[in-house]
Order: sequence, then structure tokens, then C-alpha cells
Amino acid sequence: MSANYSLRATEAREAARAEAAAMGITARTVSDLVDTFYGHVRADADLGPIFEKAIGDTWEPHLDTMKRFWSAIVFHDGGYSGRPMPAHVKLKPDIAPEHFARWLGLFEQTLDEIGASEAAKAAFLDRANRIAKSFQLQLFYSPYE
Repeated sequence: MSANYSLRATEAREAARAEAAAMGITARTVSDLVDTFYGHVRADADLGPIFEKAIGDTWEPHLDTMKRFWSAIVFHDGGYSGRPMPAHVKLKPDIAPEHFARWLGLFEQTLDEIGASEAAKAAFLDRANRIAKSFQLQLFYSPYE
């Protein structure tokens, strides 16, 4: 049973890598995306203070985590196994739904700046939009309002 699972996992990783390669996504793409995007976030008048308060002087570990996160999404490499929601729940007093629109706007701008292919841009944006929607639902949705 575990050998069969391992084979399927290996096949899934290989398929994900091939799909990413076909879109022009490499490890360098992910690294450039994360570094450039968070540079914009830090400089942003609205998002910068929120992220600085949460991350403080631990930006390098955060960037490494985000690179592993996006690599795991794109390449299915298993490099990230964290739980991002608890960290974001701590930010609730400082964030509002409109911050997610700004986050997505900077993300799209970054994809354009780093020269991501249209296919890569669509793949990254699809996932980023789903992440933003999920976070917003968990942070702000109340069925009783």
C-alpha cells in the first residue's frame, strides 16, 4: 500500500514539475516572485505596517517559508507543511477585507514585473485568489450577520 502511494506521489510531483516547466515556472521564478512581492508589500502604505508589526525582524525566515509555500503549490514538492491560518488569525485586529484586494493587486503587479508567462500568471493568480477568499471567509464571515 505505501509503495503504491509513494509511486502516485512521485508521479504527481513529476506531473506538477512538467506542468510548471511548460508554463515557464522555475525555482527562480518562485524566488523572484516572493522577494519582489514582499518588497512591494513592505513599501505599501496600507499593508507595510501590518506585515512589519507581524514579522518584525524575521523577514528572512518568512521569505524562506513563503518560497517553500509557493514551491509546494507549484511543484508539489512537499517543502511546506505548515498551517498558515493560525498566524493570520492573530492579525485580525489589524486587517480588513479590503487589504486582501490590495494584496492581490500587488501580487498581480509583481507577476507582470517578473515577466511571468500568461499561463504562469493565471496559475499563480488562481491560487492566490483562492487563498485570499479562504482567509477572508475564515476571518470575517459570520453566518449570523
